[in-house]
Amino acid sequence: MINPSMFGVSPKQMEDAQEVGRHLGMQIIKHRKEGRLEVKFFLLNPSENYDLGEPVDRLCDQLAWGFSTMFGVKGKIVNVE
Repeated sequence: MINPSMFGVSPKQMEDAQEVGRHLGMQIIKHRKEGRLEVKFFLLNPSENYDLGEPVDRLCDQLAWGFSTMFGVKGKIVNVE
């Protein structure tokens, strides 16, 4: 088992992150030849009122930060809506 504190994540942050998983599912579609992937979040309970935009924003920021920090990859996040 991985200890989240190894990555600078507090128990409270981990608890908050786990709460997201109680509301959302995720589908990842890979387009290897195009070098593209799609991530789609969906509500586990479709009648629930939960902001899907927040995890999308967080994932985009984390992905951009991670690739910039680890690999020196530069780019931009393009908002469609």
